[in-house]
Amino acid sequence: MVYDSLTEFERELARFGDKVQLIVGLEIGDKISPEDAYQQIKGMMKDLKKLRKKELKSSLDKLD
Repeated sequence: MVYDSLTEFERELARFGDKVQLIVGLEIGDKISPEDAYQQIKGMMKDLKKLRKKELKSSLDKLD
């Protein structure tokens, strides 16, 4: 499978893109408000940044 060789962050980044597409589609279709779409994407972005920091820290720890 394509995702087998990816890091956890890379897999989550791919999922993030899929989720953003879904949220934008819901917003364009007037199923959710622009503010709700923004808040959802903002929250997912925050989680993605935390995961990236965690993975970078883990990589640096392995170098020591």
